[in-house]
Amino acid sequence: MKKITFIVTLIVLSSISAFAGNITTYYRNVLVFAYSQANSVYEDDNIKLEIYNERLWATNKTTKTIFIDLAQCFAFHNGTSMPLFTPSEEQNAFKNGKASKRGVSTKDDVYITIAPSFGSKQKETYICNMSSRIYGKYSSSETPSNDFTDYDKRLLTIIGELTEEAKTKGGKYEGTASRHLTEDESINNIGASIAYAFNKNTENWTSVTLSTWVCDVIFAPCYLEKAQKLSYKEKKGFNAKETDASALHIKADSPFEFDEDKCPLIVCDWKGNFNKGTFELKHTFKFVNPKSLWKIVNSQDDILEKRIIKFDGKNADWGRLSYYSTGIEFTHQSK
Repeated sequence: MKKITFIVTLIVLSSISAFAGNITTYYRNVLVFAYSQANSVYEDDNIKLEIYNERLWATNKTTKTIFIDLAQCFAFHNGTSMPLFTPSEEQNAFKNGKASKRGVSTKDDVYITIAPSFGSKQKETYICNMSSRIYGKYSSSETPSNDFTDYDKRLLTIIGELTEEAKTKGGKYEGTASRHLTEDESINNIGASIAYAFNKNTENWTSVTLSTWVCDVIFAPCYLEKAQKLSYKEKKGFNAKETDASALHIKADSPFEFDEDKCPLIVCDWKGNFNKGTFELKHTFKFVNPKSLWKIVNSQDDILEKRIIKFDGKNADWGRLSYYSTGIEFTHQSK
């Protein structure tokens, strides 16, 4: 009888151990840039420009085709303007965390065509990435864009304050810290100047400008919860089936209410070296391709796993957590 009881006990303990392994969550720290929603949208009678999900989008409000001339378009970052990227330059800039050294330069002008509006729901057209110059390595004398603006100086000061406030015993950043900023106090500014017309051969182009700034910054722990995949059995049949989005959980209170599909936040994976006074910001998007989960973010949305951001609250109880600061990228151990 004792032998049977001992065997049953081992089985129960093994089951508990296996279950615990499935719910172990590894988390990292993120730096959240929350941009002014009121300044993230420009609209006139013809076109609507929006900055969300780290990108600039355009919507045609008319029944005529709109042409955007890239040779006359510029991006803004922290007070510096530069030509918009070609696709290859944009990818290289995102990978290296640096601005392009040359603008669009071809024999023919390059245009983006925005389809006319004929229905109740008009799909937005992707224009450019707005976050590529934010990602990269920072120090007290260097930034990814090789500039050292007043925005960068304020960012470094606030990083020092937030990390000190979020630090717990053992030097780990397990707490949450945040700041609400005015426009004059902001640590990051992004925007663009867009030239559009209804005929690409015209000489009369309309130039419009959109610029937004960080009104709230948050430093907090986070983890990425992978979306559950449909089983083979669930995929059978003709009923509509949708997979859930992966969820980026942040241990903080949301700075304001926002549309999940049009997120005004840039959430950066933060990796810092307190002794050297350096830190690096990386993206937190996850690619569907299992062979390469973390790559360059570009305009091909279909290769990115759908992601939603969940603010679980500053005092959220995540249960048993295991912290690490080097090595693995964002993963959620859930089998």
